[in-house]
Amino acid sequence: MNDFGFAESIDIREEIRASKQAVIDAKIVLVDGSVLYINEFIDAKYTVEKLTYAYQYQNKKGKLIFRYDNARHSPALGFDDHKHLSEGGIVQVCTPDICDVVDEVIGRI
Repeated sequence: MNDFGFAESIDIREEIRASKQAVIDAKIVLVDGSVLYINEFIDAKYTVEKLTYAYQYQNKKGKLIFRYDNARHSPALGFDDHKHLSEGGIVQVCTPDICDVVDEVIGRI
C-alpha cells in the first residue's frame, strides 16, 4: 500500500515464537484517514497454517466498513470464516488472502 501512495503510516508488530508460531499485528492508516487492522496467528510447525485472523477496515471516525475473521460467536454461526458488514450483517466467506483484502480496501479509497 505504501509503495502505491495509499498509506499514511504503517505500524507492524510481529512476535516469533520458538514453537514455530508467529503473531502479526499491523495498523495501516490510509491517506483518506481510514484504517486497516491486521491480526494473524500463524503456525508453521509442519506447514504454514493461519490459525486465527482478523482484518478490520474502518473509516476515519472508527465506523466499521468490514471485518473478516474466524472468531467463534455465541450463538454459533454454523461456519468459521465470515465477514462482518458495515450494516451489521455477517456472511460466510472462504478464508481471505491478505492481498485480496488489501485490494478490497484500495478499491474503496
